[in-house]
Amino acid sequence: MSRVTLLGRLDPNFGWAGGALRQSAACDGGPPADLRGAFACVTTEPPRACIARDPLGLNKLFWAPDGGGLLLSARPWRLIEAGVPFEAIQAVPGGSAVDPFTGAARAIEAPVRRPREGDEVLAVEAVARELKATLDAYCTALHRAHPGATAYVCLSGGLDSTGVLMLALEHFRDVVPVSFDLAREAGPPSADRLTAERLAEHVGLPLLRVTPDADELLAGLDDVLREGVDWRDFNVHAALVNHALGRAIAGARGRDPCLVLTGDLPNEYLVDYHAEQLGGRTYYALPRLPAHALQLALVRGLDTSHREVGPLGAWDLPAVQVYAPAVDHYLALPDGFLGESSRKDRLSRLMFGERIPEYVYTRPKTRAQVGDADVGRGVLGLCLARGIDQPALRRRFAELHKVGDPASLDRFIRAGRYRSALPRLTEAA
Repeated sequence: MSRVTLLGRLDPNFGWAGGALRQSAACDGGPPADLRGAFACVTTEPPRACIARDPLGLNKLFWAPDGGGLLLSARPWRLIEAGVPFEAIQAVPGGSAVDPFTGAARAIEAPVRRPREGDEVLAVEAVARELKATLDAYCTALHRAHPGATAYVCLSGGLDSTGVLMLALEHFRDVVPVSFDLAREAGPPSADRLTAERLAEHVGLPLLRVTPDADELLAGLDDVLREGVDWRDFNVHAALVNHALGRAIAGARGRDPCLVLTGDLPNEYLVDYHAEQLGGRTYYALPRLPAHALQLALVRGLDTSHREVGPLGAWDLPAVQVYAPAVDHYLALPDGFLGESSRKDRLSRLMFGERIPEYVYTRPKTRAQVGDADVGRGVLGLCLARGIDQPALRRRFAELHKVGDPASLDRFIRAGRYRSALPRLTEAA
């Protein structure tokens, strides 16, 4: 056995650097310094050995010492199955590349917030042009690398997922929009479903409707806790939606090649979150910070968010976060722009114009795990009705990962980051 052993598979790579797609799992001495997008690699043969992870930490990679060697995996549960105690598991730091044999390490350039100076209107327009050009180039490269793949678009009917649908229609031959809604005994479908149906008709495509009942949805909870590597309610609820979408897409695709395109990440980039109220209590609360500081905190927290790639990967589906390579453009938006209530609407209009119908621009903000204004009918309300609150999710995560000391969970995820250190054989020995 090699002194560096990878357990299971890594998540698919969809990195972006120098205007080119970076999908190779082999680092070949290390990924590019300007790497963006999801990427992780483990190459075990000296002298080109390398362990690396993208700067946002979109792809997950964990390690633990194993005698005089190292064990690595994209999921902690695989390390635990190999006999590693949870408390010994650490993440490879995002934005790092290290040779585990020599200890030589270097940093991959992290995105830094650099707001454009000058006229605010012109600055936003310039960012929008550059942002759209990057997304077009990225999607073109994705299609060239996967020419026969069907693009399944997770479509909530919000601006981010609708933007992905428009990009997919521009760059892919076969596109299938996919819509989630919880099965209901009475009442109309959710606003998400109704908008997705209207959009699918607008672009002339059949809509793949995913409508699990409560038991079907919650049957995926253990998968979500293992594959999502998180117990916090917001991410778990979103991951349950994606797990249900993944089940349906896996059934629809058969053995045909596909990519699953998601609209994840602009909510972090544009600080487009708010708390939810249900039963007199507040859920999904955010820290009280100025918009620019909260933006950086949310982007930092992507290190511990696997609510998309993880649960979709449970169905062997390659998930692409289309907005991933554009983080630097979002961080270049002027300070004042982040404080505008219509910031996402304004930016989307500059990028997509009338290609996105007006009813999408003007619809109220919703969440995939909420579905409509009546949050009691969404995933949040369903989980609370079944007694699956934040403490219950934490306990179940601990059970699945054989956590001896529950307090160690607070050290495993802290301030939006996993407990991390560079994996070196010298330290393991």
